[in-house]
Amino acid sequence: MRSPDNESLTADRTQALRALVQLQGELGAAITALALYPWDSADELVTVTRNDLVRVLNGYLNGELTARDWERWAEALEGRDDVGFDEGSGELIKEFIFESATPEIFEPLTPQLARQWLSRLEVNS
Repeated sequence: MRSPDNESLTADRTQALRALVQLQGELGAAITALALYPWDSADELVTVTRNDLVRVLNGYLNGELTARDWERWAEALEGRDDVGFDEGSGELIKEFIFESATPEIFEPLTPQLARQWLSRLEVNS
């Protein structure tokens, strides 16, 4: 049996990253699929945008995601070399992911915080 070539592995990894970043399907399944691939990468395969953050925040505020889901989403992305950040918003996006992944250091993930982040994302666009 032939092993998958590098190109198809990269395509699968990109698909797994995109599913997580864009919340395509169930969060746990996306995190599990991505766990098959290393965090290190020479290339940024997927770009996180403001729209991705807004999707997470609105999902939380609409009850589709829990605070723990929000945190797990950020934890799964934080520090990955295969994820890039939207040009012009990169620092704000990195701050959001870092603070969301470590609420014990910053502040609990609450509806009030979600609304504050939505305002920041809108003001800084």
